[in-house]
Amino acid sequence: MGHFEERFAAARRAVIARDFKRMNPPQLEAVLTTEGPLLLLAGAGSGKTTVLINRVANLLRYGRGSDSQELPMDATEEDLAFLERYPADPTAEERARMEELCAIGRAMPWEIIAITFTNKAANELKDRLQRMIGESAADIWACTFHSACVRILRRDIDKLGVYTRDFTIYDTDDSKRVIKDITKSLELDEKAFPQREVLSVISNAKGRIQLPESYAAQAAKTGDWKQQRIAKIYAEYDRRLREANALDFDDILFKAVELLGQSQEVREYYQRKFRYVLIDE
Repeated sequence: MGHFEERFAAARRAVIARDFKRMNPPQLEAVLTTEGPLLLLAGAGSGKTTVLINRVANLLRYGRGSDSQELPMDATEEDLAFLERYPADPTAEERARMEELCAIGRAMPWEIIAITFTNKAANELKDRLQRMIGESAADIWACTFHSACVRILRRDIDKLGVYTRDFTIYDTDDSKRVIKDITKSLELDEKAFPQREVLSVISNAKGRIQLPESYAAQAAKTGDWKQQRIAKIYAEYDRRLREANALDFDDILFKAVELLGQSQEVREYYQRKFRYVLIDE
């Protein structure tokens, strides 16, 4: 890279960084890093969500400009001088020229997914993105893992060949009622197979992406009588939910993983759709 290119890239990064001057040095580095994987480790209340929101703003305004050596095709010495002398209080015209010179491959809002773990955190994320970015924030997938997976399943779950897109989502009470009916039909003692415990075992199996058949094979190897009975409950529970076109809370993640694993079409659709995946733990 020549001297002009080095100066231009450095000037562009410095000007972009001024938009995020409230960040401390490690936060700023995270905000301005746009390409490749990035892991930010920090304690509670240290500003991780703030970094994520500012990083989204950077991606929308400047794309990969802060993290690239690529130059505009028609960049001139005059453009470089403008960036190097960019005023502290620019006019609207100067601001527009700066953004035009600094932006490379701006991300569109619908090309970004920002995931968090709780509904409360997701709502806070949406609100803060709206305040910082404006109406375009509505097109960003700012959501929990479960709500993101529900959106994926509502669009394509029928490709699994079992469910339709108008599937029902069972809450814990719904699931307990099904387990109670199954336990009774299998003539098992409810005290030996309490609904909460059985659901916990099934939930853990689904968390391991373990189908009823696989769980049953594992139970057979161990020879554990109780585990073998739970395997029968799990198989019947799975059958009844499928017949009812219903998913429980664990299925939301389980079936989304299954769908993305089985359908190349769906997988490639989301690989093309999302340029940036950000997770706020």
